[in-house]
Amino acid sequence: MSLTVNGETIQVPGDTTLDALIEKGTVSPTPGNLLAVDGSLLQEGGGKRFTAVLNGEPWEDGAARLPRDAALSVTDGADATEDYAEEEVSAPPTIEFSGVGAIHAYAGSGAAGKALRRTGAVSGLTVDEVVSEPVGEVVKKYNADTGGDKVVALTFDDGPWPDSTSAILDILAENDAKATFFTIGQQISGGNADVVKRAHDAGHQISSHSYDHASAGDGRGVDMGRQTPQEQVDEVLKGYEAIEAATGAAASHAFRTPGGNFSAETAQILQPHITAEIGWNIDTEDWRRPGAQAIADRIKQAKPGSIILMHDGGGDRSQTVEALRQALPYLKEQGYRFVTIDELLAYNDPAQM
Repeated sequence: MSLTVNGETIQVPGDTTLDALIEKGTVSPTPGNLLAVDGSLLQEGGGKRFTAVLNGEPWEDGAARLPRDAALSVTDGADATEDYAEEEVSAPPTIEFSGVGAIHAYAGSGAAGKALRRTGAVSGLTVDEVVSEPVGEVVKKYNADTGGDKVVALTFDDGPWPDSTSAILDILAENDAKATFFTIGQQISGGNADVVKRAHDAGHQISSHSYDHASAGDGRGVDMGRQTPQEQVDEVLKGYEAIEAATGAAASHAFRTPGGNFSAETAQILQPHITAEIGWNIDTEDWRRPGAQAIADRIKQAKPGSIILMHDGGGDRSQTVEALRQALPYLKEQGYRFVTIDELLAYNDPAQM
């Protein structure tokens, strides 16, 4: 039978297929490449074998018999994307930092969008295609405005710790002081749940300082920004779980990152899980063990709304304990009260700061 192939009329057997024409060399299209879902090359020549048009219509079945007197155009094959599974996921809002201060609170202006997540069947790679744009979130950085109320927030990191956390609780009780403990989840589950329960029952705030101080993955024990997004989320959620297991109550979602490392990327990743990241106005540098008097002198520098950073864990904290014995009565004499971080946050609306 007659067949016109790429403008040339030829005689072929009546059962001729496009595959047969390619095999005989009548046409020699170059196959396209197989691409991963992210567009990278997965297999050279693994895409579509040819591009064909038969009598003005696309023709894709190389094994199908070609009709008599047909006009066939054959060119190189196109690239093809690997098969993939697709699911709808949340697209987190972009983050913008605004202002300066120790409190880093989400203003609540953001909203997640929607994305289609495609996972390649061959490569295993995933890509997200945003189909509904998220609304950007603003993280307001500010210092608490207490309207002149003489309140300060005592905060303790890296605990609970044998002996020192209990000693600090004793001193807080003696001075009618409330504090916030930014705990390490691993420390709680490592046999120190009882002291966390004691702190909670005494009215102190139990917040998370991560599960293992960013030791997982590439966090190097100090920077969650070096971890994968899932590792960062795990630091928060596992920290909450440890607190809730010890206290029987929900953990505060005011969070303190290890080392105070809180980038816009980390803020975006953690946005669904925390309400604020808490820094400090006064760093007592008690972790250096500069002497109880030096630590006490720094605590005494407090002003209304100050957040004071100390440590009940991470090593010998006897200097911190002694400094509190000196500084808390002094501040009480100056008319100060000691509040939790959540109580301090209640003074201001982040959106208005």
